[in-house]
This record gives sequence, structure tokens and C-alpha cells, in this order.
Amino acid sequence: MMGTMKKTILKASIISVLICSGLLLGSRSVMVAGEPVPRTAYYPGDTYTTLYRPTEIPPPNGTKQPIITITSPVNWSVTASNNLTLTFNLTLEASTSHYPITLDAVYYKPTWQPDNKSLEIDSKTPFMNRTFPFTVSIPNVPNGTHTITVYACAVCEYDTSRELVRQPVSQSGFIIGNFLYVYSNFYRATGSSSVAFTVDPSANEETIPPTEPPARGIPIIFLIAAGISIALTAAIVSLILYFKKRKR
Repeated sequence: MMGTMKKTILKASIISVLICSGLLLGSRSVMVAGEPVPRTAYYPGDTYTTLYRPTEIPPPNGTKQPIITITSPVNWSVTASNNLTLTFNLTLEASTSHYPITLDAVYYKPTWQPDNKSLEIDSKTPFMNRTFPFTVSIPNVPNGTHTITVYACAVCEYDTSRELVRQPVSQSGFIIGNFLYVYSNFYRATGSSSVAFTVDPSANEETIPPTEPPARGIPIIFLIAAGISIALTAAIVSLILYFKKRKR
């Protein structure tokens, strides 16, 4: 019994270390998501050229981070298959009712591979609240205990001011152009979630829930005995004090 308990505690310690390692490794190799950048655009029919000038700001207080819920593999599970299916839901919600957000990047980092794996995003249309389901097939997972960390990045951008400017567009200064400067602020909201699992070819089933250490509580009989003991002690002390007063 003690040997089984020690093995279980050791296994839990190893997986906890792997989870922390996965987070550290992932943070060192986190993919820099795309972001609004200074750019120039001309739209047919306009009498000016648009110049976008975004500025990154820290996430405001109350910014809602992406919520990632991993449904497969089950955390702390054991599987006999080396072919894994990673499924998770990604929920994004705008922090205010005025400025929508855009899903910018989703990727995952397995501990047995050196690089992040980027996932395709259907579109980058701004929205207020949305949940994205993801299903990823991961073949040839090596045997042993591993961790997968999923990352998501959303961007919120909003205009701060606009300015119409006439300025030279040639070195001689003879050619004058019309420009619309669009200034904006943007910030990122990022989130992550991790799951630990073990690939063991000797497992009898595809997925076997792990055996976790049972919760250790104080048996009720000891609580009752302790209560009775305290009550008896209090009664005896009261009697002693009572008889001492009587003798006086």
C-alpha cells in the first residue's frame, strides 16, 4: 500500500514539474502574434491616401483574457495510442461594449517538440463575444509523460483621431498629395492553458483515468473522541474550581 502511494505521489510530482517546464519553455518561444502596423492604403474613389498610425498600449484594467478549455486529452490521463487528438474551445469576449476584438493567433507548444505549432484561423473579423472550437490531430507522440500548452492572442484596436494633411510627395516639392492620417491605439489580450498526459503502450484501454492519492481527512470517530475529551476536561476543571471555592 505504501509503495503504491509513493509511486502515485512521485508520478504527481513529475507531471507537476512537466507542466511548469512546459509553461516556461512555451514562454521562451512564444510566437509574436501579428499586430496593427503603420501602413498606407488607397481606396478607389477617395481624394486622399489613408495612412494608418497605430500605437500599442498596455492592456487596460478589466481586460478580459482569452479562455481556453481543453477537453482532450483529459488532464492526468494515460493512453496507449501514439496518435493524439487535441480538442479545445477558445472563448473571447470584448472588454467593453464600445470596442470589438479580433482573434489574432492560436498555437500550441508540446514539450517533446522544440517549436510552437500555429493553427489556422478562419477570419480576423472583429466581434464582441465568440467561442471557437478547435480539433487538431497530433501523430507520432513519443512514449512517456508530456504536456501541451495552448496559447491564444486577441487584439483590440480603436481610432483615437483623424487628420487631413496636404504635403509634398516629391523631392522637388512641386507635387502635393492629400493624405488622411488615422491614429489608433491597440492592445493585446493573451491566454493559455495546459494539459498533462502519459503515453503508455502497455495500457489496456485507450484512455485510463489516473489513480490520484485519496483525500486524507480526520476520521469522524477521532473528532467525536476529541470533542468528548475536551468536554470532560472542561467539566473536571469546573468541578475542581467549585470545590475549592466551597472549602474557602
